[in-house]
Amino acid sequence: MKILKFTFIISLCTLIFNGCSSKSQDDMIDSNKQDISQLLKTLIQKEKEINNLNRELENCKNSK
Repeated sequence: MKILKFTFIISLCTLIFNGCSSKSQDDMIDSNKQDISQLLKTLIQKEKEINNLNRELENCKNSK
């Protein structure tokens, strides 16, 4: 009976640990996806700003 209780407790601890580690891993993956998404948005915004500055520079060159 003691062996059965011990085995049950060990199995339960293993399941809880696996569940927690899986949840943590999923949270980390979601966080990384959000970070990448935010970086891409920032990159697109900066490219637009660069394009606008290039247009202004071209306009200045053409007007001289």
